[in-house]
This record gives sequence, structure tokens and C-alpha cells, in this order.
Amino acid sequence: MRPIRAWVGQLGGILVVVALILWFVQMRKAPTNLLQRRDCERGYEAARTASDTAAVDQRRPVLGPSTDTLTCGTFRRSGRLP
Repeated sequence: MRPIRAWVGQLGGILVVVALILWFVQMRKAPTNLLQRRDCERGYEAARTASDTAAVDQRRPVLGPSTDTLTCGTFRRSGRLP
């Protein structure tokens, strides 16, 4: 009985560590995603004509360390913007 409890305890500890790692990784990306979304939202709020909206669609929000940032149009079409 004791070996089973030790095995279950180790498995539980591993699951907690993996959950914490995933949480920290997600929290590191969350502020960047929020800034990108807000930048696009403000661009669409300021757009008055269809050509303004098309210009915002092509814009890349708040450039981060990566150059593969999605455009505001991609965010809008994917439903990430209200």
C-alpha cells in the first residue's frame, strides 16, 4: 500500500509543477496580448470611413520581440475583438 501512495504523491507533485509552469508562461504573454487588442480596438474606434478601417486591418499592433505579430484585421476576423 505504501508504494502506491508514494507513486500517487509524486504524480501529484509533478502535476502541480507543470500547472505552475504553464500558468507562469501564460501570464507572461497575457499583458502583450492585452496591449495588442487595445491598440487594435482604439484604431477601429478612431476609424471613420471604410478606408480607415481597411488601414487599421493592415496595421500590426504594438510590435513585440517577434516579427510574426498578427494584424488587427486577423484579430478582428478571428473574433478576438468585440
